[in-house]
Amino acid sequence: MASTESSASSTPTVSTLRWRAVQGKDAPDTLAFGTADEEEEIRKKLDRSHAIDDENCSLLLPEAPQLTLEWRDLALRVPVANEPGAMEKLILHDANGIARPGELVAIMGPSGAGKSSLLDCLSGRNVNVEGCIMVNGVAGWMPKLRKLVAYAMQDELFHATLTVREHLVFQARLRLGGQVSKKRCLERANAVIEELGLTGCRDTLIGGWMLRGISGGERKRLAFASEILTNPALLFVDEPTSGLDSCMARAVVEQLKHLAAKRTVVTAIHQPSSEVYALFDRLYLLAEGTTVFEGPACEAISHFASLGLPCPQFMNPADHFMEQLVVLERATDHEGLARVQRLKDAWAEQQQKRQTQQSSSHSVRKAKASTWTIKQTPPVPDTVDVVVYEVEGRDEDGLEDPEYVCENTRLPLWGQIEVLAHRNALRLARDPMAFRLQALQTLIFAFLLGLIYFQLQVDQKGIRNFSGAFFYIVTDQVYSASMPAIISVPVELPIVYRELDVGLYRIGAWFLAKNLCELPSQLALPTLNLVPIYLLIFGFFGSPGVLVFLQMLALLVAMNSSCVAFGYAISCICRRVDIAPIVGNMVIMPLLLLGGMFVDPERVPAMFRWLELVTPFKYGYFGFMRAFWRNVADIPCDLQDAVADCTPMTGLDVLRGFNVPDQSVWSDVWSLIALSLLFRALGFVALHFSVRHK
Repeated sequence: MASTESSASSTPTVSTLRWRAVQGKDAPDTLAFGTADEEEEIRKKLDRSHAIDDENCSLLLPEAPQLTLEWRDLALRVPVANEPGAMEKLILHDANGIARPGELVAIMGPSGAGKSSLLDCLSGRNVNVEGCIMVNGVAGWMPKLRKLVAYAMQDELFHATLTVREHLVFQARLRLGGQVSKKRCLERANAVIEELGLTGCRDTLIGGWMLRGISGGERKRLAFASEILTNPALLFVDEPTSGLDSCMARAVVEQLKHLAAKRTVVTAIHQPSSEVYALFDRLYLLAEGTTVFEGPACEAISHFASLGLPCPQFMNPADHFMEQLVVLERATDHEGLARVQRLKDAWAEQQQKRQTQQSSSHSVRKAKASTWTIKQTPPVPDTVDVVVYEVEGRDEDGLEDPEYVCENTRLPLWGQIEVLAHRNALRLARDPMAFRLQALQTLIFAFLLGLIYFQLQVDQKGIRNFSGAFFYIVTDQVYSASMPAIISVPVELPIVYRELDVGLYRIGAWFLAKNLCELPSQLALPTLNLVPIYLLIFGFFGSPGVLVFLQMLALLVAMNSSCVAFGYAISCICRRVDIAPIVGNMVIMPLLLLGGMFVDPERVPAMFRWLELVTPFKYGYFGFMRAFWRNVADIPCDLQDAVADCTPMTGLDVLRGFNVPDQSVWSDVWSLIALSLLFRALGFVALHFSVRHK
């Protein structure tokens, strides 16, 4: 016991392993760490001699380490809530396979066979998996390799109003900006464009719904380009040919074949053409979550033939495999069930024999080791040599696991905010729905209101008209500012969730950048609204004066900001574009009722009076009333319609008549600013929790 503890305590731990571009090739081929002091000394020497020289690094990133991915006896269970008597459903069972560098590995199987689920497990996106996943023969490393893993999903999500080059430059800055300069990020984006054949559309808008852009095949290649910006060692691709014609599908898989020359590529594909099938190096067939074949793609036909299922001449092998693996209906397709079970049993028996014959040379390494060895991968071209450290071996209980295997390349918080704000501003500037349509709507309603209340007279008959005009301005501002904000967050969330999953930025950086880049519109739109209204109602040389105009403008800007924040809060809570507007209207209507126009504040039941504190209608309406009537000294009677009991009034008399306290206008401005901060904080908290529990 004592000897075991002594050996464990003397075993060195491995600090953070780094892969980086360096100058020269004087590093030893194998570095064995001794004591902690010796290890630290070696690290310092490496850091001094192999530091990154950004100016000489050119376009090249550190070459991806050669990683062999192996999985054994994987099982995945998911809870089933709608099936009585079934607590869990088995998605994967006894899944075994291997993917080596330089090979294009294809995972095939019928719909529901577990292809995408297997990709999620192998890539580390789903950690609730049983079994063993090994990298270069070492288990338990996938969670530590996220920086070396890329995943291109089936559905491509892009900002439609960005060009191909702009999208890749922003992606490069977010993925590499903590390591290289803006110039190098631009060069890296151009290099990837050249590599994936996107030069013809580099300055074309990506496009999307109702906006024409690049083709489906170019979108697939753009998705690959986004993922290989960091030169990952493992690339997973889900359904790369979905929605493409045969010619485009072949071109896309040829690009994958090209990418597989420098890294390990695993793709899940449903039913490729014969030409696409011929491009696969290794084939992995799944049926009902279980392996039925794994090996060179050229050997699959002979394997099926040995089981009495030969592929007919001139038939696509992929189609033949799908016909043999599909079960149309489990309750009635007894022949299909028996055939699939025979394929499962035959493969399991074959694997058992192989393991028995080669147990000494192909035994699976344990997840823990007694020593760790760091070795250097083969050298790369003389211009930029790349030192890539790999870890192999076993460790014993009690030995600290190795840490992250590559440096953190993510931008700092303010760098993330800068890039995201720039991207969002560029996207909004090209989106006609974002500002131009809102500006047109604002001008139309402003001129409509101004013409209806044209040249109002300050007399006792005009008191009601002024009150109605002020409340309409407030109501129009609430709806025109909050409704676009209510749907803006749910529309962007799919892209945000995906980029957060990759770790490109923090949710706080995105939320703050979104708010910052929309501040100019929150100043411009209220100004566009108030200027024509003020000129038409009060005249070009109206009596209220410049001070009243500035007070009203401050009120309207603060109102716009608080209403946009209200929209953000609703959208972040709902997170669905079909539900958020409905919930928004449900919340707005009570706030409108308590806005000070329709109900006397003294008549509001005590249980609802707290709502008066959070309604922008009240602060906006009372603010406009104060800004105008506090500057009116005398309100005469109309001489033509004067009645016996008509007495002259002042602006303060009007405020008392409407139960508006005689306070400063700026108290309403600050209250609206406080509401803006409150609603934004509420929205951020809701969004933060949705991301954490996603």
